[in-house]
Amino acid sequence: MFAATSAFADYSFNFNVDTSSLNGQAGYMDLQFNPGISSVAASAAITNFISDAALGAVITAGSVTGTLPAAVTINNTTGFNDYFQAVTFGNSINFALDLSAAPGVGSSFALAFVDPTQTIPLLTNDQVNGIATRIDVGPNGAVVTNNSNQVNVATPIPAAAYLFGSGLMGLVGIRRKMKN
Repeated sequence: MFAATSAFADYSFNFNVDTSSLNGQAGYMDLQFNPGISSVAASAAITNFISDAALGAVITAGSVTGTLPAAVTINNTTGFNDYFQAVTFGNSINFALDLSAAPGVGSSFALAFVDPTQTIPLLTNDQVNGIATRIDVGPNGAVVTNNSNQVNVATPIPAAAYLFGSGLMGLVGIRRKMKN
């Protein structure tokens, strides 16, 4: 059974961004997935995008397919892979991020917000790089660095954990029944 497991690891995250402080303002949302020094092919899939923001023009660089609010896939197959979305901010932006990467892949996913001039970082404590949240995939898994009080990144509990838990509860019930 264990021999059939994939050589790739999947990491899932749910992003909830409070953009109410920018409501009605124009700007950009930047999604990047770039290779590290020793990276191998990997991908970042953005799905379940829900927002009351008005979406505008899109600029892409590198290996990017799709457009929001539908699914967007960013591969790390070139040196710079970027999905740059013009927005008029509403109250919130929510999406799911699935990273599929080989162990030790060395890639980074970054989420950033900037003003209409593309020079002033928004919703971040990192005024140097302007990154609100970064996820680095390395030999020890995925590490989240959150530089924003407005961005909440959660790791969902996989469905397999629920199945495992319900299976254990069933075994406990069978055991009790046999005992009586």
